[in-house]
Amino acid sequence: MPITRGSDSGGGAHYGDQGPDDGAEPGRAALADRLGTRLGSAAAFATTEHFNLQTARALTVSEANGRASIYLAALSGNLIALAFVGQMSRLGSAFYAFALILLPVLAFVGVVTFLRLVQSSIEDIAYAQRIALLRSFYLRLAPELEPYLLVVRGTPSATPLIGEPLAPSALQLTLTTAGMVAVVNSVVVAACAGLVLEAAGVHSLAIPVAVGAVVGAGAFSLHERHHRRARDAFSPEAIDRAAISVPRAGGR
Repeated sequence: MPITRGSDSGGGAHYGDQGPDDGAEPGRAALADRLGTRLGSAAAFATTEHFNLQTARALTVSEANGRASIYLAALSGNLIALAFVGQMSRLGSAFYAFALILLPVLAFVGVVTFLRLVQSSIEDIAYAQRIALLRSFYLRLAPELEPYLLVVRGTPSATPLIGEPLAPSALQLTLTTAGMVAVVNSVVVAACAGLVLEAAGVHSLAIPVAVGAVVGAGAFSLHERHHRRARDAFSPEAIDRAAISVPRAGGR
């Protein structure tokens, strides 16, 4: 009798001994027989693709970390420069002119960094889903491996399939690298708005702070809205099209 752990009526991770015909997809045990002499080549192709996808995922993480580091380094350098200018000019007109030149440029760098980080996170999801398809291929070739792998079935909310929408919470989106940059960039935009009011002659501290808070909240809302729209519009076929497009037979 097969032994399963952690399973319920709604599906879940299965551990233990499971035969090739117990709960298996129809015909998956016969996949190796259908491949015949092509089995070795198919396995080699699949493992090569698996390695390439893992490398692509690592590159997305590396690029995301690099872009976030560049943005934070630029932010740190700008703050130090503003501190020096403010000290030398005693927060005079030179300070406001310098700040209102640097901060909008920094906000632009933050926006493009955020946009690319969102793209990188979606690419990472697409690569992970393609790796999951290859894992399914491995299990169809050798169903006996399933007791030794973590396999989740029947819970699409936990493991979304290709084309299914993802629904992380707003807090989870904020915890990502893109969410972190969105928060920092919103603060930069808020500071820029407050400095504009100060430069315009509004010397009451409460008004620039209040306006800056409203502008910063609006900027963060726009960042988060874009993040959610990009996530909801995610299509695996739109990721890395140069690598997944197969030319027609006889074409160049």
